Amino acid sequence: MDNNRAGEDLLAELIRYRQIVENANSIILMMDTKGNITFFNNFAQRFFGFYKYDILGKNVIGTIVFEKDLSGKDLAAMIKDIIENPERHSVNENENIRSNGERVRILWTNKAIIDDDGSIKEILCIGNQVAETA
Repeated sequence: MDNNRAGEDLLAELIRYRQIVENANSIILMMDTKGNITFFNNFAQRFFGFYKYDILGKNVIGTIVFEKDLSGKDLAAMIKDIIENPERHSVNENENIRSNGERVRILWTNKAIIDDDGSIKEILCIGNQVAETA
């Protein structure tokens, strides 16, 4: 396979992955090791009510995650622990907040993105709203 063909195949694959992520009916975001949002897919923007460029670079705490939820759970400490020990939090459920102040429960899956040195570079978080039971 020539370099041109390999480049075209790679570009087609990247476009396909981008389409999958942007058209998923799940919240897909990435945060750096400080909890700052580095990626926020289209569904996340619609769900939380933030435009991508208004939220990128902002910390999850104070934007989409409370410091503490209504039960008193320390969500800021939980986010810090997710970043430091993502394997311990591969799945978690917590209260989140939309831009209009509405509280919602989200079931999250979290996966560390590792750099070439073996260090955590970012955390990939995929979430779906938990249905309220009557």
